[in-house]
Amino acid sequence: MIAPHCPVQAYRQRLPGRELPSVSARSIARMCRVQQQGEQASTLRIVKSGLLAILLRGPEGREQPIAVIGQGDLLGRSAASGQSNLMSVQALTPVAICEFPVSLWHELDALGGQHPWTMGRQSRRAVQTLAEWSHLVRLPGLEQRLASALQLLAGLQPREAVQLPSQGMLAELLCVTRESINRTWREFEARGLVRRRHRHFVHLDVQALAQIAAGSSS
Repeated sequence: MIAPHCPVQAYRQRLPGRELPSVSARSIARMCRVQQQGEQASTLRIVKSGLLAILLRGPEGREQPIAVIGQGDLLGRSAASGQSNLMSVQALTPVAICEFPVSLWHELDALGGQHPWTMGRQSRRAVQTLAEWSHLVRLPGLEQRLASALQLLAGLQPREAVQLPSQGMLAELLCVTRESINRTWREFEARGLVRRRHRHFVHLDVQALAQIAAGSSS
């Protein structure tokens, strides 16, 4: 069964009767590298579920996580223009993807319309994601940063209980120490802002976190 987070549905609607291109569903284990900076992808992939870190290698050669993406995001976008990947991508949780040839994307893009799979829409989504995470690290306090990050992560997962990156990954994303994240996390737990539901899932008080992210006390 083809998931809704795959452009094949749009392909079927816009090109009825046309033979479907080769599309495959894949599962990716936690911490596996999905995309490597500098390499050229041969296919495009849409994330159906799970969280992935965007990693950027700077001039000093060190990789740094700069954002988290999830359901509905496109991987390998540079392949559509024959260019190499600008960033690396690594799975933070188990991930499911829909993989398809670049030719399918070009056909859909040429048709235009309001479907979500045009290159322009996906490029706008990517820029918005990077802008949101870039803004995060400029917030004045760690409580605001962590609350904002948790909001963004909850927005990537259409369920009440959400998965989160490790505290070490959160620390790198927010440019603070792991100890600082752990201390603030315990404070959030004491106030009922985060509640662990399962080993890998937590419940977030999104409304209260939004107040903290906006600079209001909860």
